[in-house]
Amino acid sequence: MDKPKISYFIQKDETTYSKQDSAYIGTYTGTEELSVNLRIWNNYRGTEDVEDLENFNLVLYFLTEEDSALLPYVTLSITDDIEIPSVIEENVLVATFFNPITLSGKKNTGSIDYARNYVNITITFDAGAEAYLKDHDLKSMVLEIAEI
Repeated sequence: MDKPKISYFIQKDETTYSKQDSAYIGTYTGTEELSVNLRIWNNYRGTEDVEDLENFNLVLYFLTEEDSALLPYVTLSITDDIEIPSVIEENVLVATFFNPITLSGKKNTGSIDYARNYVNITITFDAGAEAYLKDHDLKSMVLEIAEI
């Protein structure tokens, strides 16, 4: 059986997700947080079963080491705004689910009826008004799945 096949989707509106590898989430002004809603699928629209994705963490980091000082201002949460516990180690934020999550590898049509094949995650950045950030300074953040 094939390994898990992971796809990332960005929420466009209340009901629509778009398959994307990257997204611009806005300009941070300190007056309100920035957030992006993601859907992480295993075997999206797969025509054959693949392995389930089990025992994994979410790993988030900035592309430049200098920007890793911003990691304390990042939170990851799961459906219903439940924050996923995380620690920062060596310029990387590692988020570990309260309860282990398994993303099914069963073949599917890609509809929301296959909720066992995906998980919804929200990434939020909020440094508060007191934080000093350079104007027009683009930050690139990466989210990966790390099997335990």
